[in-house]
Amino acid sequence: MNGIEKLKTLAALEKLIRQECTGTPKQLARRLSISERTLYRKIEILKSHGSEIKFSRIRNTFYYSNDEVVDVHFSIKSTA
Repeated sequence: MNGIEKLKTLAALEKLIRQECTGTPKQLARRLSISERTLYRKIEILKSHGSEIKFSRIRNTFYYSNDEVVDVHFSIKSTA
């Protein structure tokens, strides 16, 4: 997975957590085409920037439990 793909995956993860529609860890990893271990490493990256991320077994989703949300976005411009 190259750097751009890693950023895309992290941005997709952040968006799903913000929308509170991740599903179970297994479902989310499959949806993002990564392993569960990689999923938890990416969640740790978001947490290391101040986000409190928890999992609700009742709602089956990861969610932000504080107001600190990491906004992950990027853009690519063609020079051609």
